[in-house]
Amino acid sequence: MPCRISGDEPSTSVARCAISASSSGYVVPSPHPTCSGIAVPSSRSPSGWYPDRASWIYLMSESPLPTSVVYPGSAGSYTSEAAERLYPTIEATSAGSFADVFTAVRDGSAEVGVLPIENTLAGIVADTCNLIADGTLPIVAETIIHIPHCLAGLPGATTAGVSRIHSHPVALAQCRVFLDRGFEEIGAPTTADAARIVAEQGDPKWAAIASPAAAQRYGLEILESDISDHLENMTRFVAIAKTPLAYTEGVAWKTALRLVTGHQPGALHDAIEPLRYHKVNMVSLHSRPIPGEPWRYQFLIDIEGHQDDPAIIRALDDVRSRSAVLVCLGSFPAAEHPDAP
Repeated sequence: MPCRISGDEPSTSVARCAISASSSGYVVPSPHPTCSGIAVPSSRSPSGWYPDRASWIYLMSESPLPTSVVYPGSAGSYTSEAAERLYPTIEATSAGSFADVFTAVRDGSAEVGVLPIENTLAGIVADTCNLIADGTLPIVAETIIHIPHCLAGLPGATTAGVSRIHSHPVALAQCRVFLDRGFEEIGAPTTADAARIVAEQGDPKWAAIASPAAAQRYGLEILESDISDHLENMTRFVAIAKTPLAYTEGVAWKTALRLVTGHQPGALHDAIEPLRYHKVNMVSLHSRPIPGEPWRYQFLIDIEGHQDDPAIIRALDDVRSRSAVLVCLGSFPAAEHPDAP
């Protein structure tokens, strides 16, 4: 039956009602801005808004929502936007660097940390993968957002007058066609920091590659609306926490793994073969160097299912028996894939 929603109802009960009204447990036909964990109007986010599965799962499992969320870099960064999307009812704050986010969650000064982990153009984010490699802080959520890299400068500035461009190195790498016109390129901790630096310097010859939100936050004008090499530029962000999410039926789960094989022919094939005969779908596979071990590689794998599902347990037991190292990096609800612009 239809779920009646009013602006005076407590957000938790509204969200539970919405869950019961949805066949999938995720989609609400008419999102309401007062509902915790329900998609809210896109005006809060320049890149749009997709259903917040992180909050749904906490509500479905009757676990308390986290009360503190941190992200790296400055307010207005893409990661701060991801944090807001995953936990829209919580005021997320900057913790500093990627390592500072990890430390804050590990030491208990924050319950959840949000970090970028993969980009459709630049690939895996090494800093994040190195931090979560031992699985002590499991992944509990993910979200994917479109990254509309904009060229932002001082009010009245023009693209023709810009000679120096600041941004995060990954953002610079994603805008090579534009930058090959000939600019001095300066790295920044995040794209939002780049916007802040340009605003503070006050030089019209300086510009930043940043998000529309960062440009607005620091009083910059958008000189070029999207200068990415490819419009399909998207980044996947993950949330890490001390406590893993418990298995709940009826959820489209994903589980992240780190795998190290033996050094013999066919080692990778042998290690992952159990996924096939246990009918576990592998949705991604990335190879990465092992820090401190030149020319040796590890594999980051995402599979469908939860690590506590009996079928997944059996499959991973078999994978572990054929591997040198197998670490579970967390189970989390699979994110919606936004359409390319």
